[in-house]
Amino acid sequence: MNKKGFTLIELLAVIIILGVVMTIAIPNVLSMLDRNKKETFLEHAKTMANQAEYTLRKDTGIDFPEEREAVLLTLEYLNTDDVSGSPYNTSYSPSKSFVLIVNSTAEGVTEYQYYVHLVACTDLDCDNTADDAVNQNRGINLTKVSELSGSNKWNLVKEGSEVDVDLGSINEENILLQESQLKSMVGVTSIKVFKKLT
Repeated sequence: MNKKGFTLIELLAVIIILGVVMTIAIPNVLSMLDRNKKETFLEHAKTMANQAEYTLRKDTGIDFPEEREAVLLTLEYLNTDDVSGSPYNTSYSPSKSFVLIVNSTAEGVTEYQYYVHLVACTDLDCDNTADDAVNQNRGINLTKVSELSGSNKWNLVKEGSEVDVDLGSINEENILLQESQLKSMVGVTSIKVFKKLT
């Protein structure tokens, strides 16, 4: 009787080949998954900016900012369901994530610049009290919306302690705690804050 099968050497060769293929494939798959998460994060930031523009045009209680002024709309104020959970299994902070609309009038030509600051943490207020919570933070620190589609867009999604969770802190009196820092970052003299729909 003639029995045919694989020899030990042939099996070892197959295992080695599979090992080489897996060594090459796994990092590429992980890189692709990370890039997809970043792309979703960037799309959520763009959605926030679009919602802010729509809200500014629709809401009669908010005026477009005057020259060298800005309007800040928190994610909580925008109240959009399109930006709810981040692709990193964390929550977007409705009070610390915001869109800043800046009047950058120059030589009599009025132009509005939109900036997005999107923060996702393990808890809604980004207290980061749980163990290793800071390392799970993801965010886009204050960035012009036009840069969200640029060639450097993947580097805009920060992680861990690189995420500025305090930039959008607003107290109970509706005062922006980092107002002077934010003013100097975008070159305005005043910022009107709209934190929450009443």
